[in-house]
Amino acid sequence: MKRITGWLKNLFSSSKDHESLFGKMIYMLASTREEELNCAQVYALLEQFSEAVLRHEPLTDLMMSIEQHLNVCPDCREEYETLLAMMKAA
Repeated sequence: MKRITGWLKNLFSSSKDHESLFGKMIYMLASTREEELNCAQVYALLEQFSEAVLRHEPLTDLMMSIEQHLNVCPDCREEYETLLAMMKAA
């Protein structure tokens, strides 16, 4: 792991924002699971997930997988936040 983190740090050291890029990369690596949902799967379940969040329901394993995907995928996160805002306004 030290070798990988050192390699990643060197990779991002040329960027002005290398510390946050490095931190994001490490978070994404640490958050990976053997079985992950892809964007299409998350999108198909997004409304159900948003409703559960609004009702403060306990998250199932599937819902936790969706939440994990949303934490590392900015496109899906944006869709989720937009949907959640629309549901709250309704």
